[in-house]
Amino acid sequence: MTTTRLSRFGLILAFAALMGALAWGSMALTRQIDAVSVVWPMDALAVAFAVRWGRLKAERVAIVALTGFAMMAANVVWGSPLWLAIVLPLLNIANMGLALAVVRRIGPPIESPRSFLAFLMVPLLGAPIATAAAAAAVFAFGVPDSNPGEVFVRWAFGVGLGMAIIGCFALTVGRSQARPTTRRGWLYFASGQTVVLLGALGILLQSHAPALFMLAPFLVVGAMTHRELGGVTAVVLTSVVAVAATMLGRGPATVANLVSVDRTFVIQVLLATMVFTVLPVSALLQRLERYAMELDERRAKAEELNALKSRLLAYVSHEIRSPLSGVTTLAELLRDGRMGALTDQQRDALNQITITGAEVDALARDLTDTAAIESGKASVRLEPVQVGEAIRTAVHLARFRTSQLSAVLDAPTCDVDAVEVIADPLRLRQILVNLLVNAAKYGGRPPVVRITARRAPSGAIRFEVADNGQGVPAEQRHALFNAFERLGQENGQVEGAGLGLALCREMASLQNGRMGVEDSDLGGLRFWVELPRAAILNKAA
Repeated sequence: MTTTRLSRFGLILAFAALMGALAWGSMALTRQIDAVSVVWPMDALAVAFAVRWGRLKAERVAIVALTGFAMMAANVVWGSPLWLAIVLPLLNIANMGLALAVVRRIGPPIESPRSFLAFLMVPLLGAPIATAAAAAAVFAFGVPDSNPGEVFVRWAFGVGLGMAIIGCFALTVGRSQARPTTRRGWLYFASGQTVVLLGALGILLQSHAPALFMLAPFLVVGAMTHRELGGVTAVVLTSVVAVAATMLGRGPATVANLVSVDRTFVIQVLLATMVFTVLPVSALLQRLERYAMELDERRAKAEELNALKSRLLAYVSHEIRSPLSGVTTLAELLRDGRMGALTDQQRDALNQITITGAEVDALARDLTDTAAIESGKASVRLEPVQVGEAIRTAVHLARFRTSQLSAVLDAPTCDVDAVEVIADPLRLRQILVNLLVNAAKYGGRPPVVRITARRAPSGAIRFEVADNGQGVPAEQRHALFNAFERLGQENGQVEGAGLGLALCREMASLQNGRMGVEDSDLGGLRFWVELPRAAILNKAA
C-alpha cells in the first residue's frame, strides 16, 4: 500500500473516530438536558464525505462501514445493550448505503428536477422510512417497555432531516463556482443572508407561537443571493436559530407545547419544510444559470462562425473576380475582332463566355455585398437619382445578361420618369438588374418582364418588376427573401445561389426603402421596391 493510500485511509479512520465521538456526545447531551438531539447529521455527514472525498469505491465503502462501527463503539461505551449497540448501527449502515448509491447516480451537484426527485424519494424519504420501520420492529420485539411508534417517528424524521440539511448543503454545491467570485457578489450574498438571519431571529425567538410560514420568503431571498451557496446557507442559518430557539423554550418549543408533541418532532418538521422549500428553488436557479451559460457560449460560437463565413465569402468572391476580370476582358477583345477576324461561330462562343463571365461576376459581387452587410460594413452614398435613367440603365445591363433566354424586357414610359429618388446609384442599379434577371430566369418561355415606376400611397416612388412565370404560393413567399433559399429549385434548370432577393431587400433597407412581392397581372410575381422622393426629403429638411 502506497504512502498516499495510507494517508487517505488514516483520514478515513480519523473521520470515523470523529463520528464516534459525535455519537457518544449526542447521547450524553440528550440524556442529560431537554435539548434537541444532534444525532441526525451523522448519516448525512458520512454520505457527503464519501461522495465528495472518496475517489474509489473501496474508500466509500470504508467510510460507511467505519462510521457504522464507530456508532457501535459509542453505544457500547455509553452502556447500551450489546445486541442493540450492534443492530441499530447496522441499520445506519444500510441507510447510508442506500443514500450513497442513489446520490452517486444523480450527482453531485443536484441541479435538475429529475435528480431532485430521486434525492427526495430515496435519501430523504425512502431509506429513512425503511430503516425506521426496521428500528421500530427491533424495539417492539427486543425492548418490552419501548414505544415503537415513537421510535419510528424519531428515526425517520431524524435521519431524513440530517440528509435534508447536511445532504442538501454538501450535494447541491458544485466544486466549480461554489462561491461568489467578485466583491459585488460577496456583498450581495452577505446582505441577503443577513436579511435571512434577521428574519429568522425575529420570527423564531418570539415567546408566543410564531408564524413559522413567514420563514419561506426569507429562505427564497437567501436562495436568490447565489445559485448554489445561497439556498443551503439560508437553511443552515435558519436551522441554527431554530435549534437555539427551541433550546431556549421559544419558537418551535412554543408550538410543541401548544399541540402537545415532542419538540424534536416539531423542529424536524420545520427544518424539513425549509429544505423542501429551498432545494427546488436552488436547483432551478442552477439549471437556469447553466442554460444561460450554454446560450452565451452558443451565441459567441455562432457569431464567430458568422464572422468567419463573412470573411470567407469576401475572400472567395475577391479571388473569383480577380482572374475572371482578365478572362472576360480578353474574351471581349477577341469577340470585338481587335485581335483578328472571327467566324460567326467563334464570335457566338466568345459572346457566350462573356455572358457567363458577367453572371459569375454578378454572383461574386453578391457574395461580397452579402459578407459586407452581415459584418455591418456595408455603406451607401445617397444622392438624387432620376427614375427614368435608373430604369433605362438597368434594362440595358439586364438585356446583356438575359440574351440567351430571348427575354422580352418591357420598360414603358412612366409619369415619374423625371422624378428623382434619394438612393445610391450603384446599389439601386444592382437591385433593379437583379430583379430583372431573376424575373427572366423564372419567367415563362419566352420570359416577358415589365419594369415600371409609380407613386406609392405613402408618397414614395415604387419600382415594380413583373414577370409571366408560374409564381409562388402566398404561404411560401416569405421565404423568398431568405439567403440561399430557392424553394425547391436547387436541382432545377435555373442557375443561381438564392442570394439575389435577400440582398435586394437589405440594399433597399440601407437606402431607407423597403421591398415586397405580390401577384402580377402577367401571371407570375411582381416585386416592388419603394424609395423616398428627393423633393419630399429636401422639403422635410
